[in-house]
Amino acid sequence: MKKKVDKIIKHIILENLNKKIFFISKVPTIIEYIKNKYSSKYSSKINFFTIEEFFEIISGLKILDNHSTLLYFFSILKKNDFIEKNFHDFFNWGPKILNDFQNIDFNMVNVEYFFSSIISREKINKWNLNLLEQEKNFFWEKIHKYYYLLQSQLFKKGIAYHGMLFKTAISRLDSFLYQNFNIKIVLFLVDSIVFNECEKIFTKKIFQKGLVYDLCKENISILNPVLLNKKIIPNSKKYLQLQYDNLKIIGVSKEIEQVKTVEDIICKFIKKNKKPNKILLIPGDNSLTIPLIHSIKKKLGINVSFNINFPLNDIPIYYTFYSIFQLLLKKDKFKKFTRKDVIRVLSNGYIQKFFLKKNLILKKFYIENDSDFICEDTIKKYLYRNDLWIIFKIPTNNIKIILISIISFIRKFIKLLFTKKRKHFLELKFIFKLETYIQKLRIIIRKTKNLSIGINDIFNIYEEFTHTENIRYIHRNIRGLYVTGFIDIFFENFDVVIITSFNEGVIPPSYKKNSFIPFDIYQKLKINNTNENFYFHHLTRIIKFSKKTYLIYKDQPDEINSGEKSRFIHRIEISSKISTEKINKPFFPINSKRQPIIINKTKSIIQRLDELIDKGLSPSSIHLYNYNPLLFYYKKILKLNPPEETSYKKKIGKIIHQILKILYDPIKENFITIDFIHKMKKNYEYTIKKVLLGKKEIIEGNNMFFYYVIKNYIENFISWDEKFVINGHKIFIKEIERKVSATLNIGARKINLHGIIDRIDEFDGTTRILDYKIGFSKMKEINIYLKNMENIFYDINHAKTMQLLIYIYLWFKSSTFKGCQKKPPIIGIVSPKMNGSIFQIPINIFHIQKIQKTNITYLDYKMNVLPFLIKRISDILDHRIPIVEKIY
Repeated sequence: MKKKVDKIIKHIILENLNKKIFFISKVPTIIEYIKNKYSSKYSSKINFFTIEEFFEIISGLKILDNHSTLLYFFSILKKNDFIEKNFHDFFNWGPKILNDFQNIDFNMVNVEYFFSSIISREKINKWNLNLLEQEKNFFWEKIHKYYYLLQSQLFKKGIAYHGMLFKTAISRLDSFLYQNFNIKIVLFLVDSIVFNECEKIFTKKIFQKGLVYDLCKENISILNPVLLNKKIIPNSKKYLQLQYDNLKIIGVSKEIEQVKTVEDIICKFIKKNKKPNKILLIPGDNSLTIPLIHSIKKKLGINVSFNINFPLNDIPIYYTFYSIFQLLLKKDKFKKFTRKDVIRVLSNGYIQKFFLKKNLILKKFYIENDSDFICEDTIKKYLYRNDLWIIFKIPTNNIKIILISIISFIRKFIKLLFTKKRKHFLELKFIFKLETYIQKLRIIIRKTKNLSIGINDIFNIYEEFTHTENIRYIHRNIRGLYVTGFIDIFFENFDVVIITSFNEGVIPPSYKKNSFIPFDIYQKLKINNTNENFYFHHLTRIIKFSKKTYLIYKDQPDEINSGEKSRFIHRIEISSKISTEKINKPFFPINSKRQPIIINKTKSIIQRLDELIDKGLSPSSIHLYNYNPLLFYYKKILKLNPPEETSYKKKIGKIIHQILKILYDPIKENFITIDFIHKMKKNYEYTIKKVLLGKKEIIEGNNMFFYYVIKNYIENFISWDEKFVINGHKIFIKEIERKVSATLNIGARKINLHGIIDRIDEFDGTTRILDYKIGFSKMKEINIYLKNMENIFYDINHAKTMQLLIYIYLWFKSSTFKGCQKKPPIIGIVSPKMNGSIFQIPINIFHIQKIQKTNITYLDYKMNVLPFLIKRISDILDHRIPIVEKIY
């Protein structure tokens, strides 16, 4: 990319020696590069701007960051205007309103039409037939007023929030271009896909008056600038057709194993004499950045070059101030300190290192005080001469003293950190930003009359600030391995790119609704707020411009993320034959293993088990017990069902089952014909949209991904049946998604078994019991040897086979299929291959004599399978066998 930029700049400067030239880009790194390289070489006639900087010139306004804008917004609010939303929760709901203002302006929405629509919606929703109880205060009417009031206040000061600046600049752009017709304007594009409406308008205007170059295009001609494509969002199918020959996907089981995997990849390439500066590392999750860098520098001895954002709440010193605010909040509530909060503050690493050192105060509070509370006088006795007393003596009912005291403590902290400023670079950046922000808040409070806020508001401000603000950490080493963020633009082409934490919710980031605007109004007014396509487009660009790319994800859930691989990996797997390498062996030996939880089966537990078998035991319940008896205890005995996010795989599986039932239900008790296949082919896309979208009309975001995955599966599933029918096979559909149940006698106990069989059909006269799976399968068949039959009902790796073997029993015993049992069935799993085509994985049962049996008679089942099913259920119910946790 650097060569393209250099070639374009040199050509344009030579062609326009006596003209004033403006080079502009949305990407700050491009402007920084050309400014550093060319500003000293050429006259002051040549200028370099980001789009934001250029818009500041056009509008005559200075841009204001979101945090400062939020403080200004807060300062003009009238307390009585927001009774419904709770004035004191402003720093929870205020950022959403400001984000809505930004989107209205960025997308050039007709402001009056927008507010008219949303106010009408609110009034209809709050309509009451009883006129005496009719709502008179409407939230959006107030917001309408504050939209103009905030802009008016900011205009007076010559400042603007981002969206306001862009909208103002666009309104003045024609006048600026007319008055400066002699200036040559050159615009560099990188990812036009993520442009908002203001940027699109600006780019089209510049194309008419100046030059526009897309740096992502190959073999770009400096004589033929690229016209901005009117269709900003690319065709998803085009991206799905990309080749991924240079891509490798790796799944690991634990977060820290990613670090070792990265080490191994880097070592492998260094041994091949690859230079470290040709390796790019992208930590998908910032929490892994520091462990990765420590590993590369300390263990591998490789220098590192950084250009990365650190969220403030990912820096350890964040927790120091968090614990201080928790201390003050409890002090405000109880009028004294809680022992727990005092100990938490005094035991903090930074407090210990810089304020207490060898001080024995913490030990005294641990040993001498056995009360839940500690009075201020006791703390004063030990900390009066310590700078920490600044914090403990804060009166929580006086906002001015709170802010002055916090600033005073911060300045003491800065002096101590400065003693080793190179080591504590990030901490100093954090604390400087925090001091600046609190100073702004202090000024606003001083200038605003009757502004009633307390320590709880200050804490909310701190949380909002630290969870949305970043520190840009830049450390250059021309020979070092390069570390940057996923969405950052880089100039070089790399031999190796490694992206870690490639999990769902990380890349792309999970969409948190940071808006009060209803979804249908977003669609109606074409407000562009999220752009998942941008992330996938950016990924394909990274893959395209590197010789080898590694995507590493964690496949086990923990407190950090769900352990589900990114939807982008699913998308790549569907469109290519690429497979995932699974690393299952732990890199780090476990020295100490905790003891599992053991619960003896009491009378009450046995009673719940009896209730459970009366209600019905399913294959999934048995699998849950096999996976972890403790989870079975929590969910089935105690009935504790913690709210869990359903994985994308489960969601897609559920939708596919629904669609196949709708498509195949009309042909139950009939043969599949070519005419019926053609009918399904005509209707399946409509059925998918109906099930997937409901009343919505537009496919976007997650639904776009779901749609292509589901469409691909259903299309291939119908083709799978079609091939058999064309080749003359007879398929008679008996049941689709059939609920079945039967009784199993274990001694004197009657056990109710139940389940849902996905499909029962007759294939050329032979009954098939089929189970659909959406995950790719590398197995061509599953072989079961009678000597290993017991293992099927105990080992979690045989869950699918166990499920089908239980379904056979239900089929044999269910009254629904009476008369059919004379013909022994075969069982199989219907699954996609790596190329997407559907096939049946047959389950073959072998006798000791090695005679293959694809179908099974009831006599075979009763002799060779049923005893092990009975044993597994008996063990679950046996009061002598305790519930023992499995530790993985």
